[in-house]
Amino acid sequence: MSLLAGGVLALALLVAWSCKTTRTGFVPANHVANSIEISSVDGVGSRPEPMIRVRIANQTKEIELAGKGPWLVAVAGARSGEVMNGPVTINASSGGIRLTDRGGHVRGFGPGTVVYAGPVVGPRAESGQEIVSVGRTRYPGTLRLHPRADAGDDVFDVVNVVELERYIPGVIAKELLPYWDETAFMAQAVAARTFALSRRESARASGRWYDVDDSTSDQVYGGLTGLRVAVRASEATRGVVLTESGRLAGAYYSSTCGGKPALAEEIWPSDTPTIRKVAFNAEPATQGVRQRDVLCDSAPLYEWEIARRTGDLSDRIRAWAKANDHDARKLGTLAKIVVAKRSPNGRALAFELTDTAGKTAIMTAERFRNACNSSQRGLSDVSPIAVLYSGDVTVEVGRRATRFKGHGFGHGVGLCQYCAQAMASRGDDWRKLLGAFYPDAELIRIY
Repeated sequence: MSLLAGGVLALALLVAWSCKTTRTGFVPANHVANSIEISSVDGVGSRPEPMIRVRIANQTKEIELAGKGPWLVAVAGARSGEVMNGPVTINASSGGIRLTDRGGHVRGFGPGTVVYAGPVVGPRAESGQEIVSVGRTRYPGTLRLHPRADAGDDVFDVVNVVELERYIPGVIAKELLPYWDETAFMAQAVAARTFALSRRESARASGRWYDVDDSTSDQVYGGLTGLRVAVRASEATRGVVLTESGRLAGAYYSSTCGGKPALAEEIWPSDTPTIRKVAFNAEPATQGVRQRDVLCDSAPLYEWEIARRTGDLSDRIRAWAKANDHDARKLGTLAKIVVAKRSPNGRALAFELTDTAGKTAIMTAERFRNACNSSQRGLSDVSPIAVLYSGDVTVEVGRRATRFKGHGFGHGVGLCQYCAQAMASRGDDWRKLLGAFYPDAELIRIY
């Protein structure tokens, strides 16, 4: 929420409305029987849409609030603050935050203090139009700076607090190629909105200071975007989410399924599944399996091969396992990696790792991918040309080099972006697209 030096801008009351689906689209309902509850919006129930807290910098030491400003800085939640002229350099300082403006004026906040930073706006300014610049990237909304005492006194997180519908275009502009069909962008907007709100609910329940990251660990987010197709797709599907049994659906998505769509419970066995079995149409139908077309065979990473140094790979997996308390921490140099479990459509779900001493460990495919790609102290980061793009791989371990043959990019659960684009290109409606990837979900407009 925007702050004025000496006061708070009033928010206009808007009434949220719900919709029900028909064969011809959305029809406004006179009641909200099909609506789902979204937790209060930062204490202000009258906002027309939820706010989302996006972590855009994790454990950083310094950022620059670019532009001339003027910028308002304050203790988060305060009714007044101090105006500083930009650019403003923001540093971690003894567990707190220190800001220095272009004139050398310094404003410090004590250890553990969460700091608000945003533009100064006039009394006639329209709510929801704030923009902040961090380095060369412009973000809609405002910032919160969170000191990270748990990670040391010299780092802090930067969180972009923004209206959900200003956030969504910045996600789908990064998640899809700019020349793709608007229908694919619309389907992606609904999935991204549902995913964000689901993460938001989990974060609020746990008391976490941010809802989503701006990386592939949640959803890629690039801040303010000028990509018109992304803005139009967000506006056209405003407030529409996927639900199952009165709750937000698990609207997972990835780039390329590689011909082998996966189930949430297959990829993350400890998670509660929210999507039923979806098989590709070349497989024989079995009870409980929903079929869909697989159309991503033209994707650059439908099939791929890479090679890694066996010693580096062994050290990286072992370091990841130690940090994550996994049995693979006991392994030495790897001698063999074989698929221990496959899905009915042939996707690799788990691997058995064996070292030169004969010790073994079982690792799920997604954990294996994360371990192979992880950054570890003492090891160089994995080269972009040697990344494991998915866990659906076969592995040949050699004394010096380990070779991977893989399919797809991502976990393969839910919406496949390249399949969605192919469906859009042949004329499928965005509702039909979503029905193919989330067959048990219902489309509902919640605001």
